[in-house]
Amino acid sequence: MRSVSVKDLHSRGPSRGKAVRCLIALGTLLSLVACSEGGSPPAGPETPLPPAPPGGPVPEAVAYPESLLCPEPPGTDPRCGTPYVAANALSEAELAARYSAGLEAWRYEGTRGACAGCHSPDGIELARVGYTDADLRRRARTHVDEGRVNAIVGLVHVLRQRHGMTRLLHPARFRPLQPAYEPFPTRTPGLPVHDSAAQSERDAAFMDHLVNDRKLLWATGRVDSLARARQAYDELLAIDLRHLRMGLPFDHLAEDGFHGDEHRSVFEWFPDLASSPRAAARAEWYQRVDAYLANPTDANLWGYYDAAPGMTECNPDLGGARLEDYPRACEWMRLKYRSLQVFQHMLRHGTHRYPDFLVDVSAGGGTPHISDHLEKVIARNPIWETGDHLRIQPLARPAQTACNTTNHPCTLLPPIIDQTIHDTPTYTEARIKQSEVFQQTWFVMSFLRDPALLYEGDSFATFIGDYLESVLLPYYDVHHAFIVAKMAVEKSAARGWMDAPGFRAGTGKLASVRTFSFKQLRDNFSPPPGNDRRRPVHDRMFANFARMFIYLVEEDLKQTGEIFDRTEVLYAVRFMRTWLATLEGAEDADINARVRSIETLAVSARELRTDANRNENPGTGLQPNNRWAEFAAPYGG
Repeated sequence: MRSVSVKDLHSRGPSRGKAVRCLIALGTLLSLVACSEGGSPPAGPETPLPPAPPGGPVPEAVAYPESLLCPEPPGTDPRCGTPYVAANALSEAELAARYSAGLEAWRYEGTRGACAGCHSPDGIELARVGYTDADLRRRARTHVDEGRVNAIVGLVHVLRQRHGMTRLLHPARFRPLQPAYEPFPTRTPGLPVHDSAAQSERDAAFMDHLVNDRKLLWATGRVDSLARARQAYDELLAIDLRHLRMGLPFDHLAEDGFHGDEHRSVFEWFPDLASSPRAAARAEWYQRVDAYLANPTDANLWGYYDAAPGMTECNPDLGGARLEDYPRACEWMRLKYRSLQVFQHMLRHGTHRYPDFLVDVSAGGGTPHISDHLEKVIARNPIWETGDHLRIQPLARPAQTACNTTNHPCTLLPPIIDQTIHDTPTYTEARIKQSEVFQQTWFVMSFLRDPALLYEGDSFATFIGDYLESVLLPYYDVHHAFIVAKMAVEKSAARGWMDAPGFRAGTGKLASVRTFSFKQLRDNFSPPPGNDRRRPVHDRMFANFARMFIYLVEEDLKQTGEIFDRTEVLYAVRFMRTWLATLEGAEDADINARVRSIETLAVSARELRTDANRNENPGTGLQPNNRWAEFAAPYGG
C-alpha cells in the first residue's frame, strides 16, 4: 500500500470528498483501508471521554507509509499490539467507565511517579504506536499495582477505539518527526546508529537523493551565471525540510532493553524521571490538563505546558538515589517531557504543523510576529534546548576532559536510569556516543522546522548554526553541506526579520553578514576522503554555494544600494572567492570580475547596520572572532 496524502485525495475525481472525510476522521491516517471500504470510526461517548476528531480540514496531514504500520492481519508481528477491531467494540458506557478508571491510574503517583509524568496527558502515543499489552503491562508493573496495570491497558484500548485506530504504528520503525517518515537505510545490515560506517553509508544515500532524485543544480551542475544562481537558490528555498528524506535517523519514541541490547539507550523521547505536580498545585494542574483533553487546541496545550515549570517538579523517588545529586538529569528529563508534550499534540491531530506559538497573543487585529515575542516562543520551543543540554553537559567525557562540576560538567544519571544504557564497547564510550547521536537528532529536528534558526534559543552560536554543524562534522559530510547551503538561503530570505532585535538584526538580506557563518568551514572542515565517491559531489556543493552567493550578493547591491555590515560582507565574499579556487583547482575569471564589482558597489552602498547594534553585539558576526585579517585588503584582481 502506497502512502496517501491529502493532495492525492484531492486529485482523484468524484470519490475524493468521501476519502477526505474519512482521512479527517482517522486523524493520523493510521488506516485508509476502512475509508476505502466505506467504514468509519464509531462515534464515541460524551465526556469524560475526549472529543472526536474535528470535522474541518486537517492542516498538513501526515500520511504514514505502509512500511511504518503494523502488518495485517493483527497478531502476525510479535512487536505489535492489537488495534481497534469494530467487531470487538465496547459500548459507550464501557468506554466511559474504562476511560475514567484508566485516567485515574495514569495519574496515580506510584513507584518513581505517575505515568502522566513521563507521557502525554492520556497516553495517546501508547495507543497510536502499537505497543503490545505484554509490553505495557511489563513496564507498568514497575510503577503501579496489578489493578492499575489493568486499568492503564484498558485506557490504551479505549483510545484506540475512540480514535478509530484500525492500523497502528510499528514500535520499532516509527521515529517521531522523521522527515519523509523514514531515514535512508545503511547498505550494511545491523550497523548501530552511531557507527561511522553506518553514518557514511546513510550520508551517501542522502547525496544520491539530492543528485539523482531531486536533481538540484547546486549538487549536480555548475552555477556559472546569475540566472543559474537564481535557479540554485530558488530550488533550495523551495524544499520543505519536513518532507525531505535524510540519512540521519531520529530517535524512536521509546527504547526498551527487554528487546535486545541495541535498545538499551537514552536515544528516545520518553524521560525516565517523572515530572509530578507539586502538592499545592495538583488540583489546578489537572484542571489545566483536563481542559486540554476536553478540547485539545493549541491554546489549551500552552495552558498546561506553560504552567509545567512552576506547577511540577522532578519526582524524588529514584530507587534509593537522592534527587539533589542529579540536578542535570532532572533538568534534561524535564526538557524531554516538555518536548514530548508538543509532539503528542501533533500526533493527536495527525499533522506536521507545529502548534501555533502565538495563538494566545493579540496583535491588535493583525498577525503577531515571532520576533516580537521571542521569549515566549523560545520557551514553547524546547527541542533544540533538549539537545543542547547534552552538548553543554554530556552523559560522559573522554579522559582528557573528565567530568567535573566546574569546567567540564556532565549529566550523571541516577543508577536506576543509568543501568538501562549499554556499556559497549565501554561504559564511557557508550555514553559519549549516545550524547553525540542525541544532539545530532534533536538539533536537526529543530533545523527542519526553523531552517534559519531564528527562534531556537538566545545564543548567537545557536543562531549561526555552530553547534548543529559541529555535531554533523565529520560524521555526515553531505548532510552538513546541505545544511550550510539551506541555512544561508533561508536566512537571506527571512525578510520579516530585518529589524529584529540583537544579533538577528540584518536577517533577510543577501548582502548581509547574517547570511553567512564560516566558523566550522574554517576551523573544523572535514570533507570526505579523496577516494570516497562523495568527495567530488561534496566539493561541487561548496563551490556552487560560493558561486551562487557571489552572483546574488552582487545583484542585491546593484538593486538596493544597501549593505548590512560592509566590512564583514566583504570578508565573506573574499573568503568565498579563494575557497572556490581551492575547491575547483583554478581561479574563475568571471567570478573574479563579480568580486571586483562587489568591492566597488560595497564602497558606495548605504550601511544598514547601526553602531548601536555593533556595540551591542561586539566581535565579528561571521565567526571565528578576530581571524579575518587575511581578507581585510580589497580584491583588485
